[in-house]
Amino acid sequence: MSVIIPVYNAAEFLHRCIDSVLAQTMPDFELIAINDGSTDTSLEILEQYAASDPRVRVTDQENAGQGSARNRALGLATGRYVLFVDADDFIERVTLQVTTERAEEDQSDLVHFDWKLYSPGTGHPGGMHYYNADPFWHKRVLLGAGCDELLRVQNFYSVTNLYRRGFLATHGIVFEEGRIYEDNPFVLQAVNRAEIASLVHSPLYTINPHPESTTRSNTDTDKHVRDHLHAVARTFELLNRRNPRAAAYLAAYHVKKIGPYYERRIPRRYRRAYIREFVEILHAAQIEIPPATSTNAPMRLAMRLRLFEERRYTAFQAMISGKNAIMPRVKRGKAWLRRQKHRRSKAGAWSAQLERVLAGPVKSDAITFLGLDFKYTGNSRYLFEQLLADERFAGLDLKFVTTDTRVPEHYRLPPSNAGTNAHLARSRVVIAESWIPPHVRKHRDSTWVQLWHGTPIKRMLFDSHEPRIIWNRRHHKTSKYRDIQQWDYFVVDSEIAAQKFQTAFLLDPAKIVRTGYPRVAYLRDHANDRPLQQRIRSELGIAPKQKIVLYAPTWRDYNYGRSLEEGDFSYVLDLQELTSELGDEYAVVFHDHGYLSSELGTNRGTAIDASDMETQELLLIADVLVTDYSSVAFDAQAIGLPVVWHIADAEMFEESRGVYKDVASAGRVGATGSSEMLWDLVQAATGEPRCARELTEVIAHQSLELIILGSIANSRIDAVFDAGT
Repeated sequence: MSVIIPVYNAAEFLHRCIDSVLAQTMPDFELIAINDGSTDTSLEILEQYAASDPRVRVTDQENAGQGSARNRALGLATGRYVLFVDADDFIERVTLQVTTERAEEDQSDLVHFDWKLYSPGTGHPGGMHYYNADPFWHKRVLLGAGCDELLRVQNFYSVTNLYRRGFLATHGIVFEEGRIYEDNPFVLQAVNRAEIASLVHSPLYTINPHPESTTRSNTDTDKHVRDHLHAVARTFELLNRRNPRAAAYLAAYHVKKIGPYYERRIPRRYRRAYIREFVEILHAAQIEIPPATSTNAPMRLAMRLRLFEERRYTAFQAMISGKNAIMPRVKRGKAWLRRQKHRRSKAGAWSAQLERVLAGPVKSDAITFLGLDFKYTGNSRYLFEQLLADERFAGLDLKFVTTDTRVPEHYRLPPSNAGTNAHLARSRVVIAESWIPPHVRKHRDSTWVQLWHGTPIKRMLFDSHEPRIIWNRRHHKTSKYRDIQQWDYFVVDSEIAAQKFQTAFLLDPAKIVRTGYPRVAYLRDHANDRPLQQRIRSELGIAPKQKIVLYAPTWRDYNYGRSLEEGDFSYVLDLQELTSELGDEYAVVFHDHGYLSSELGTNRGTAIDASDMETQELLLIADVLVTDYSSVAFDAQAIGLPVVWHIADAEMFEESRGVYKDVASAGRVGATGSSEMLWDLVQAATGEPRCARELTEVIAHQSLELIILGSIANSRIDAVFDAGT
């Protein structure tokens, strides 16, 4: 693996950039830095890194431009894969791991991944602005001519692809030298020559825009005119029209870009000639838009008016300058209308109240819980009950947002209520168990603790391409990333969970706390509580000597956005057949998932539907758990409960979400997709002596209660741990 960094007068950003590379979770790589004639202290910084880390190699050359520096590094590279990083940018610590794993798995020519902007002080959580919603992210891999769909990206960035070095060499793909916009021909060739392109819908690269970058400087000369027009012409010269839509995609990209370039980078005295030459290039390219080809509005208008075909220079310039003049006003007008409508609405009144709350001080003794879908269950419930019973929290303002009457009225807050939103906004600590609703605002002095709802077996967020969800909600991942950036602590119960969540949520390792899950602690504390277990059995009407089979499947991505009538529930176990086969010696208990219709998906027969009961209580009385991809398997094995996995849709599930194979394979009693084998496995499992086993290395190195107390006291977490020990 070779990481290439061209460096020119980047001393201000260089430490952050190189540190982000050296901190990678995949340590086996070489970092090749080319100092391109820097006049600041960049070379000295690079030499310090080279002296302290053998992975860093530094080459010094006279200033020749970024393209030349990258090409020189390519000639020196020895890695199977190549990643380019600009010296003012930085990457996530899992970038090399995630991209090389996908490249090896798919044997791809390139791996395309997403990016975000570093925008501190702009109001974006964590200073990160992630907004991309490219139209191909619902796919996992592109093949052959389908790779040309990558021409529909927001920007032709060479830094958002991992390249197989042999692929670049075979096709002679190098950078244009002595010019800016050198990314355009390079990316065009890489995409247009690739046979296999993997897609990783994760913002692994961070762009740091600043006024001294090559694309933002020299705006008073003709540099941008010459180099941009050269890049546009060169891309059409190099284009292989293996895909009938490729030329239309490429033209639409350039038409989209010429608007902001015309306004911000081209001096007025050159604009007419700039437009004229651009139209000539697209006229020569003989662009056609095949039926059912998606482009953008400016491109469609230009084609409808035959601006390129008839060389209508003045009309095209009028279209571009008019769009630049009108669209900002239109956007401001629409935004003003939205604000006026919002102010007059109930939501607007709530927002105004929240702004006043957020401007004031935080309520220093307030701890507020948000359960999964506002339910009183799982980690949030058991931690809440722990805090109520802990004298250290006596006198603090504990609240739980739910309608569940098991929470005493004094502690209960109704969901989606103006008063509740205000209370959450001024709470010193907010403890959640899943995604926090967008209308919940974070106070500048608040601490958010994310408990989550289990160790992942199925792939999560950035580790899955989630095709059905992304097809329905293109901004799904960008909105979730904004939520993640507001979390101060993230609770895990195993080292393998910590590893998976670092790639799935791009978590800073410093935010991960290893306390174990409150719901698992509850199981261990009550594993031998016979009176409780007898009460639960009695509530369900289960005879004293009957063995209990608990069936708890999880939901399926491929049913997302579909009605019950449209959904595919064929993966659900036939409980009538199971109860009949096992006989009266067994009681089969079914626990539904929120996204699964037991009435539609299951013929329950004589099985007991306990979907409204707490999963942990059912685990306490079960003799065996039958599940598929649910994290409840981790909880079961923590108390020695055998787990049988019934998987009838492995291929469909892998396509729609996927599983962490190393996690899923740990500690299984057995896995089956057939009914006959299932009966045998269940009977064998219930005959085993009960023995606690860990599905993973469960850990509890830190105290969740001390973290919360430390946040209330506004103390550093290190000091809290020291005090606790």
